This record gives sequence, structure tokens and C-alpha cells, in this order.
Amino acid sequence: MSKKACSSCHFITRESMCPKCKTSALSDDFSGLVIVFDPENSAIAKVMSIKEKGHYALKVR
Repeated sequence: MSKKACSSCHFITRESMCPKCKTSALSDDFSGLVIVFDPENSAIAKVMSIKEKGHYALKVR
């Protein structure tokens, strides 16, 4: 199964539903990858409103 990004929170997953926000609006058309290890001290995580560590897409179409 290929990786998909959530249209709402941009979390990247292999599942059919986003484990973060529980939506099924996933897209395999995304670009960019951000890996967040420490969301509290990350400037990128603050700009993207990321509160949990994980893999996130920069842009989801």
C-alpha cells in the first residue's frame, strides 16, 4: 500500500484513515516531507500548527 497524506492535518500514513484526525480524506498526490521530532521547539511545526511528532506533507492536492 502506498503512502497517503491527510487533506486536513497533512499527516502521512499507509492506512485508509488518518490516525491523527480520524478523517478518510486522504490523497496520494502530495509533495514535500517534514519529519517532526520535537514539535514544541520546532519553528516549522509552529508554522504548520503541528502538535505531535511524525511525518507530514508540505502540500496536499
